[in-house]
Amino acid sequence: MTEPQDSETATAARSFPGLVATARRVVPLGLFQSMVAIVLGIVICFVIMLFATADPLVAFQAFTLGTFRNAYSIGSMIAIASILAVTAFASTVAFRAGAFNIGTEGQLVLGGLTAAIIAEKLPGPGGLVQVIALLGAMAAGALWIAIPTVLRVRYRTNEILTTLMANYIAADLALFLVNQYFRDKGSGAVETPPLDESRWLLQILPPSAANIGVVVALVLAGVLWLWFDRTRAGKRAEVSGLQPAFAEYLGIHSVSYLRNSMLISGALAGLGGGLAILGISHAYIDGFSPQYGFLGITVALIGRLRPVGVLVSALLYASLITGATAMQAVSDVPYSLVFVLQGILILLITSQRIGGRRTA
Repeated sequence: MTEPQDSETATAARSFPGLVATARRVVPLGLFQSMVAIVLGIVICFVIMLFATADPLVAFQAFTLGTFRNAYSIGSMIAIASILAVTAFASTVAFRAGAFNIGTEGQLVLGGLTAAIIAEKLPGPGGLVQVIALLGAMAAGALWIAIPTVLRVRYRTNEILTTLMANYIAADLALFLVNQYFRDKGSGAVETPPLDESRWLLQILPPSAANIGVVVALVLAGVLWLWFDRTRAGKRAEVSGLQPAFAEYLGIHSVSYLRNSMLISGALAGLGGGLAILGISHAYIDGFSPQYGFLGITVALIGRLRPVGVLVSALLYASLITGATAMQAVSDVPYSLVFVLQGILILLITSQRIGGRRTA
């Protein structure tokens, strides 16, 4: 079947205003609502601090501004933000195509392990090996989401459940592979041998962990902006996700867009794992990810599934993560407050009426 022209899309949209209105409510796109949710979330965290420590003002100042106390902390924030942005882009691609990829953490873990193995074992120039390792990480992430994708496309299995459960399988699979085949024999931890410095991503603010992964995140933001806002294929992918029945009426094969978007989402999550290994930990270490995949979902929601919004929210969330480390140094408030904030933000942001008008 020949796909319709944009004029036909507009005509059909006028013919089915109810479908389009429903579609627009599926994916939250208001940045103002995110700002309201962030402010409310931070205020709630401060209230928690009032009961958790004797000096809440010191803890709160460290939590919100501790990132900017020195260049090293700023560099750490940039490194974390770049990974959060990439994993958030993975969630964004899936969400805007109508899929809920909750398995980004598992895809990131296997992508990181793949990158570590390739970077250690493959001979050749450092720059070339880095590229191959990152491509391998993307392939691992795409392969890991392939099974939930097939189940979703062919059998209409709920991808929320399959991708979520795949996280636990991925963690155990990575643990088994490292212990049996790739473990550093000289280390007591579950980790691969440390990578040679030639395999590390180029640092941009030494001695901090900031690296050229931030450039990758910026390029991806530009590519996704062009894809979603400036290409016909991107618009059709979004229509397919917002309202599959409406897309099929227009002659758009929504299943193809769903399948491709899920695979791309898995690849991006795997890329996030590769960036974390080559740019920060420089070896696969069990638990190297402080839930980057799950945090990426929060970042995507804060950014309202828009590439520029995701970049801003990644910087904000990364600053709170590094600020939590500073908070631990000056108070008795635990680092886990970050995860409390994550839960609060998800609850607030997924409410479509936060900071907006009531809709019927």
